[in-house]
Amino acid sequence: MGSGWTEIGNLKLGEVLTKVTPEENGWTLNGEKFYSTGTLYADWIDVYAQRSDNGRDVIVLVNTHQDGVERDDDWDGFGQRLTGSGSTRFKQAKVEAPHVYDFSDRFTYQTAYYQQILLVTLAGIARAITRDAAQAVANRKRIYSHGNAKQVRHDAQVLQVVGQLSSWAWAVDAAVQQASYSLQKAFELHTSGDDALVKQANIIAEVESAKAQVIATELVPRAATELFNALGASDTRISKSLDRHWRNARTISSHNPVIYKTRNVGDWEVNRAEPTFIWQIGNGE
Repeated sequence: MGSGWTEIGNLKLGEVLTKVTPEENGWTLNGEKFYSTGTLYADWIDVYAQRSDNGRDVIVLVNTHQDGVERDDDWDGFGQRLTGSGSTRFKQAKVEAPHVYDFSDRFTYQTAYYQQILLVTLAGIARAITRDAAQAVANRKRIYSHGNAKQVRHDAQVLQVVGQLSSWAWAVDAAVQQASYSLQKAFELHTSGDDALVKQANIIAEVESAKAQVIATELVPRAATELFNALGASDTRISKSLDRHWRNARTISSHNPVIYKTRNVGDWEVNRAEPTFIWQIGNGE
């Protein structure tokens, strides 16, 4: 399943250029998306579009195995290079009748759920940083004359760096797991019929997801830099690809701007203001 939500170019805030049109035996979809994560490898694409007949926002499930779906491998971000996040074009793409859903019918914990995918990826990067640092230090033979031990694996200052990386990874893990508990609660209450409980669970899931994002986007890119303080100049060689950790973490951390999530957390703590569940991107006036 790939994603087709975001449009770029000259469009106003909130404007949706991708349109789905009712036909006799289903629908046709026309438009273009970017940041289409996973679409290069997907059998289906989850597309945010607008109905041409009544202007309502909808979610469209599109089968990629047809001539009306064109996918380009043109994602040029410095991180997450293999996610297939480039352009997807729909030209009279066929959509089956049952595969168009009103956006208002989506599951209400959707925003926290999507953010959780990014959070667990960051947690995985933090673990990988710790793993790579520990392995490199354990195997390193070259030492500095002014170091603290005859082997790097026994140098107290180097061990301190690895310990810091491991601790940061643990903190990110803990935050992401706590956010997952709140998300699970929102899922369990989703069909309870108790609107008040559902609303409260969704708020907590979103707030705790935002808190985890604040922690992860601060600590994981930081860890990806601190990693090199335990290593040597030779570990900056392209062949080792250790820069991928920072590039990937920074790319993921740029999704859903954390500064607005931090603001939402503060507004909830002080004023009990509900967090932002839905937002749009486009050109300002």
